Amino acid sequence: MGEATLIVPDALLQTMRRRRVTRSFTDSPVPDEALGQIVEAGRWATSGGNRYPHRFMVVRDPERIRLIRSVAPGMLPLPPALIAILIDTEQAGADSMRVEVEPMHWVDVGTAAMNMMTMAQALGIGSCPVTSFSKSGVATMLELPANLVAEFLLILGYPASAKRATNPNAPTPVTARDLTYWEHVGEHDPASTPRDGT
Repeated sequence: MGEATLIVPDALLQTMRRRRVTRSFTDSPVPDEALGQIVEAGRWATSGGNRYPHRFMVVRDPERIRLIRSVAPGMLPLPPALIAILIDTEQAGADSMRVEVEPMHWVDVGTAAMNMMTMAQALGIGSCPVTSFSKSGVATMLELPANLVAEFLLILGYPASAKRATNPNAPTPVTARDLTYWEHVGEHDPASTPRDGT
């Protein structure tokens, strides 16, 4: 194993652990190069059957973002940039995907979004997923053809500095151990379940 193989997993996990949903942005624009890296990360997400029904629409125009926000109650701040993850229904149909009844494309959208959010964090850029919006309204604001449907909005910008107050009613942090069973429900540790099943 090379040295990079030993270092990269820890660095990647630390990037994931530092990622937070950002709901307050500075006015600084997100560089085109950074936006390009973020969509490149989305392109390398898993895709069921190696089919790519999704498309990415990068939006930087403040007026267009403001108009999208008017039909997206889930978009609380006004971000410097956003990426709309779209489904190309024509491409999906050509690939025999039934997007109306099969959930596969939602998985593709989600993995692309997570890759992009992780890359944004690595670049020092804040991100926030938005799923509460009018699809028809976003289609109008983005002037989308009928075959492109907005499924997910990812808003992006440099995080505004804010003091994090301690909430005494905050839930106890969840660990990977809390969420994981080894071989049997209730078994949270690998040592308690031998590999040979005995």
